[in-house]
Amino acid sequence: MRDRQATVERPGRQRAPGAARPPRPAGPGKSRTGRRWTNLRPAIVIIVVLVLAGGVWGTVMYSPLFDTEKVSVRGTAVLTPAQITDAAKVPVGKPLARVDLGAIERRVAALPRVASVSVTRDWPHTVKIRVTERQVAAVMPDSGRFAEIDKTGVRFGTVDAVPQGVPVIKADPATVDDRTLRGVVEVIGALPPTVAPRVRDITARTRDDIVMTLDDGVLVMWGGAGDSPRKAEVLVALMKLKAKVYDVSVPEAPATRNTPL
Repeated sequence: MRDRQATVERPGRQRAPGAARPPRPAGPGKSRTGRRWTNLRPAIVIIVVLVLAGGVWGTVMYSPLFDTEKVSVRGTAVLTPAQITDAAKVPVGKPLARVDLGAIERRVAALPRVASVSVTRDWPHTVKIRVTERQVAAVMPDSGRFAEIDKTGVRFGTVDAVPQGVPVIKADPATVDDRTLRGVVEVIGALPPTVAPRVRDITARTRDDIVMTLDDGVLVMWGGAGDSPRKAEVLVALMKLKAKVYDVSVPEAPATRNTPL
């Protein structure tokens, strides 16, 4: 009688019923490559960005593709664009990004007739210059001509004849000081619209002794430049009375006279 062959199982670990199988580990080659790429990717992106930025910077700063080729001038009235361009000395042919705008502004601002100036880049090839010229508020005789004076009391030019509607300051240009000139133009700026166009000339011995002559010979005794807005209000009310002299030097005690001084 043939013996039955018994099947014997080798002893081993028993997996608990319902337990999940442990995951198989990934191959060592694939795992290391993935981790290296993940770690290097930010550095590669930064390098690429820096290379591109450096290329753009180099192109803008040194490439002839962005050279200065043109100068645009705006805002001139008495001055000409050529005068502004000559003073500006813009380095045509130099890369636009490397042009010293501040230096150009300083050179143009040195022109006496220029009140203010701004200089900007207009890509890809132009330097733009915009100027504001001084406006004449009064003139003063000076060596056979007339010195132009702006609203701040600055003498900035000369003309052969008195511009229409501009008052003449009667003062010695060799001795009159800037403080007196500033006082005169301060008075001119404070005059009411009904009086300002009528001013023919202004005598200014000092800042505190200003007398105006109107187109019909009427005198306005203004006194000092201080409290000019208040004096202007009083003058408007006072001129409702017909007189040869209006005195607002003390606005709290104005006076009129029918005989000149």
